Amino acid sequence: MRTDCSDRTPIAWFPADLSPDGVESDLYGYFQPETGHYVVLGTTTDLMGSRNLSRGAGIPPLRAVHSDQGWTFTAAEQPCIARPYGLETDLFSRHAGLLESATMAQCGVIVCGCGSVGSLAALDLARSGVGRFLLIDDDLLSIENLCRHQCGMADLGRFKAQAVADRIRLINPRADVQVHATTLERLDPAVVEAFATAQNQQGERLPALLLAAADSRRADRYGARLAAQLKAAFLSIGLWERAFAGELFYWHPDTPMPCYGCAFEGLGNALTHRAEAKRRFYSNERELAALDFQPGIAIDIAYVVQVGLKLAIDLLNRHNPRHVQRLLGHLSQYTLVCNSNDRLVGGEAAEIFSHPLQVTTSVRVGYRQDCSACGWSP
Repeated sequence: MRTDCSDRTPIAWFPADLSPDGVESDLYGYFQPETGHYVVLGTTTDLMGSRNLSRGAGIPPLRAVHSDQGWTFTAAEQPCIARPYGLETDLFSRHAGLLESATMAQCGVIVCGCGSVGSLAALDLARSGVGRFLLIDDDLLSIENLCRHQCGMADLGRFKAQAVADRIRLINPRADVQVHATTLERLDPAVVEAFATAQNQQGERLPALLLAAADSRRADRYGARLAAQLKAAFLSIGLWERAFAGELFYWHPDTPMPCYGCAFEGLGNALTHRAEAKRRFYSNERELAALDFQPGIAIDIAYVVQVGLKLAIDLLNRHNPRHVQRLLGHLSQYTLVCNSNDRLVGGEAAEIFSHPLQVTTSVRVGYRQDCSACGWSP
């Protein structure tokens, strides 16, 4: 493979709003030796893998000069082709007519659990333009996680939440990402409240969603109650054994509807073949040794998560009159998503599905009397 780019004109990608203040500062970002491309992120950065482009060892040093005509760049005294980029105009330009980048940038998602479900959800929401994240997970990334997780070998031994945060910033360097290496139950509720109730400069509350992805009913109940108290939208995404199927549950405060606690109070007899134990702990790999099966493969997990993320985007944009709802209003509050209805994969519980890839709309949930979370009483 040819790696010598000495006969190429170097190209410097740089933020369109790069400040001319302190132009003597070092530039940080990435250098691609195969093509001679520099990607400038700014004058300071803590992104994983980024480097000092002005003083980096082994690369032609990049210099920047600002004048009335704009920015000019040189690499080892050789003039560069300068290419400005903007997040809305370039990074999310392919979303035009599909999602409003300015609106999505204000959206915030509290990701509770950054394992196979949460890591995929967080990164795809970042690719959709979500600009604010609160990542919560106390688990470390281990070698057996990698076949299902969105991070890789370079992240082994790191907290999953921190590794996912770095991946989000690789997609959108301007994303506001907060990391807490703990569980939602142990985190100070004031941290979640501050994030969920943040306002813009006009004093309007920014869209927020609590995404429960830790695959634990106990954690989901706690998250759902917290979301109800904060009047923030709630979405749970969970997998069943071997990810032969999964489940989605959503709630928002705009319309009276049963909360998560209500739903699973009386759901026991609604699904004749499904018990509480069918839902396992794919994100917390410390429980893996106690299981008599392997968690699902990545593509089966992804199918369930992708259906859930369409709901997530709808929930975040439910007050946007220009947003075309994808699934909200079409799927029931509690939705089952099937990968395989073969008994060899899912056992007897697989028989509740009539065909593979089925997304149900028939399961209904009711209120629990005197529920303190959603405030319903007879």
